[in-house]
Amino acid sequence: MNNVTIVVPVYGDWPSLSDCINSLKKYVNSNHKVILVNDCGPDVELMEKNIKKSINDKTNFSYYRNDQNLGFVGTCNRAVLEIDTTNNDILLLNSDTIVTEGFLESMLEVLYSSDRNGAVSPRSNNATICTVPISSAATKDKTSDESYDIYKKIKHKLPESVVVPTAHGFCMLIKRSLINKYGLFDKIFKKGYGEEVDFCQRILKHGYKSLLANRAFVFHMEARSFSMETKKKLIEENNKIIWQRYPEYRQSVRDYMEKAVVNESKLESNLLGISKRLKSSLKKLFRK
Repeated sequence: MNNVTIVVPVYGDWPSLSDCINSLKKYVNSNHKVILVNDCGPDVELMEKNIKKSINDKTNFSYYRNDQNLGFVGTCNRAVLEIDTTNNDILLLNSDTIVTEGFLESMLEVLYSSDRNGAVSPRSNNATICTVPISSAATKDKTSDESYDIYKKIKHKLPESVVVPTAHGFCMLIKRSLINKYGLFDKIFKKGYGEEVDFCQRILKHGYKSLLANRAFVFHMEARSFSMETKKKLIEENNKIIWQRYPEYRQSVRDYMEKAVVNESKLESNLLGISKRLKSSLKKLFRK
């Protein structure tokens, strides 16, 4: 199985990052690399001190610090295209995540189940099309533990993987060969939101698919690196770029969501309570 370099861009919120690092130390094999890149947020010195202390006993973990704030996109590009000199595949992982046992192995199996697979994301408690149950993607009416309990009950009833319009940037495994061919993130997305859609749509035009790994689960705790107002503004601005570049994308997500909700409701309709919430969930998810 291919080795992986896991890239964790760091901005702030040490408690969330601490949980992320601890889960990586527990569940990532030492053959894989973990790179943490400090993007000079408000608590840059504290983050640096805590990170170094947390990883000092792990030889496959390394720490870097940007000379200045580059934003999420710039940090990912620097980590993948400059810092990491291996030919490893790349896992981009948000600092507000908690990985679970076997997540990376399952994602790798999906990634290499076909030569035409390009990017893979896991299921999660809070990650739009990756969310379990999918009907909670917009409403967020399940706690992280409730979501994980539901996932454990239905995961073996789901196919090992499913093709999706885009992988999700909170946790995205990418073949290094595709990064070498087509680059990584477009700098136009700056601080983030939408860059992974652009990447996945770009490789799709060359015949490479994005998938969900239904046997992998990663918690997304959604730390507050940005205020909700700033986040909303970034999403709105970057969505305009996505919709202009890929006018068919929004409809492809709607089609996927509708099909996914129906499929999951057939599996566990009494458990998920999906049917009554489908219309309102989709409306909220695609609200202009």
